[in-house]
Amino acid sequence: MMRQTLAVMAVLSVAAGASAQTPVKIRFAAIANGAPVTCASKIADVGTTKSTISITDFRYYVSHVRLVKADGGEVPVALTQDGLWQLDDVAMLDFEDATGGCANGTEQTRDVVEGAVPAGSYTGLRFDVGLPFEKNHRDQTLQPSPLNLSRMFWSWNAGYKFMRLDIKTTGQPRGWMVHLGSTGCEPTGAPSTVPVSCAHRNTVTVDLPGFSAARDVVELDVAALLAASNVDTNTAKTALGCMSGGTDPECTGLFGQLGLAIGDQAAGVQKVFRARPQQTMARE
Repeated sequence: MMRQTLAVMAVLSVAAGASAQTPVKIRFAAIANGAPVTCASKIADVGTTKSTISITDFRYYVSHVRLVKADGGEVPVALTQDGLWQLDDVAMLDFEDATGGCANGTEQTRDVVEGAVPAGSYTGLRFDVGLPFEKNHRDQTLQPSPLNLSRMFWSWNAGYKFMRLDIKTTGQPRGWMVHLGSTGCEPTGAPSTVPVSCAHRNTVTVDLPGFSAARDVVELDVAALLAASNVDTNTAKTALGCMSGGTDPECTGLFGQLGLAIGDQAAGVQKVFRARPQQTMARE
């Protein structure tokens, strides 16, 4: 779908000026153990067993992107409607390039969210990982890009995979997956009708106070996402890895890292996304 490497970089360029809208770019990059991740990477010391993993797919949706002012007020980023990566208030980030183990992906990658905000001073960034409820339960075959990808869709009722991270590990060479999405979505009538609610929406709100457009990058740390997981094993008679099921043992550690509630585990603080100075990342 477009080009990039696996890092969640967010670079916000917001010039001072009059009341006109000012272009803004939020760049995303994925890293692990301080280094960028690609489809060719072998990532060591991952999870509770210090496994070595490789990526076979990695993409996710973000929505409701907004900048935060010093007084705490939020200013939505009006996303550029490019007909490919961004639709309304939703954007896709794609870190696989169909090379190496990522053969089932696409050549294009995407690491930037583009839009505009009123010129001014901003001190933070917030966004959601996932889709708004009203966009999550539609017929995927009738949707425009980026909501038309079959590999990012579960079913009419369950909706989309908000995040898809597929890996191979030392103990699970056939694959171990992280598919984040809503569960417990109940239709109002026949099974094919659109749900009116989901018991567990499983969207992640990322709040990065102190974010500096001129200085900082937002990283998604794959090693941090998997830090509390044993990626070398899988509970018998369950899907490989975590498919967001509330009783799946493989989801407990992942949801904890994302700050999501699951089972008897209460919601907490996400430990996966962070802002760092761009020059720091460039040196590592």
